[in-house]
Order: sequence, then structure tokens, then C-alpha cells
Amino acid sequence: MNNGKCANNRLCSVFKKDIMKPTTYINWDGLKDIPFFYCDTKEDEENKDFDIYYQGKLVLHDYNHCGHYLYTAALLFSKIRNITADWVNLHNLWILRDCVRENYNHGIGVDDLIFGENFDGKNLDTLTPLTKKRFDYLCKRIKELDPYATI
Repeated sequence: MNNGKCANNRLCSVFKKDIMKPTTYINWDGLKDIPFFYCDTKEDEENKDFDIYYQGKLVLHDYNHCGHYLYTAALLFSKIRNITADWVNLHNLWILRDCVRENYNHGIGVDDLIFGENFDGKNLDTLTPLTKKRFDYLCKRIKELDPYATI
């Protein structure tokens, strides 16, 4: 790749066609209307990605080989105590995914806000369930610490 363009168009088209799923199916504006509670998740080992289905239809995916960001966000959402709350939707799941990505890639240092102060890095029982208040503060804090963050 060179400045966002392929140096070898044939190679890039093979890569995109054979390895990467298209994202044209994603209705980004409609993600707010899809409650996470009613979704099914699946790791697609063959394509190395993480898929989210709503009513049997693929509605969102992300590439696990890029950092497991969506997988991590879905795991955090699954621990929310009030999982049926309005804010626990796929739009906010994607925002949380972006928070995880920005924190990891840019070393922002908000692990405690993402996972909770008691998380030992291994035992999922030590995660502190995410709340709307902590989610909002996490987004705000990342933007304060990294004005170039894309969340």
C-alpha cells in the first residue's frame, strides 16, 4: 500500500476479495436501534474476525487479527448488570471498541476506566461491570488525553 492506494492493484483486489469481508452491509445509523442483549456473537476462525448477528443477520464485524477490539468490547458489554438498558446498543459497542483500540494503539493509559480497577488481566471475574457513567467518562477522558483519537 502506498498513501492509501495499492501499488499492485491485482494483489490488493485478491487480498480484499479473499481475506477481508466487505462492510457495505453495515447500517451505521441503525446500530443505535439494535440492543446488544438480543445479539449473537461468533468468532470466525477462518476469516480471523468477530461477527455480531441480530435476528440471524450479520450486522457488524471486526478483524480479530487487528487487535480483538470488538471482541473485547463485546465481552465488556456482556458483563453490564443492566444489559437491557437503552445505551447498551451496537452503536455504543462500536464506540467502546474504538476506545479499546485507541487505548491499546496509543498507550493512552485508561485501562482502569475500561476494565475496572480490580481487573488482574486474566480472570474475567475481576472485571468491574461497565456503567453508563463510566462509559461516558471513558469517552471524554480519551478525547482529553489524545485529541487525535477517533472515537
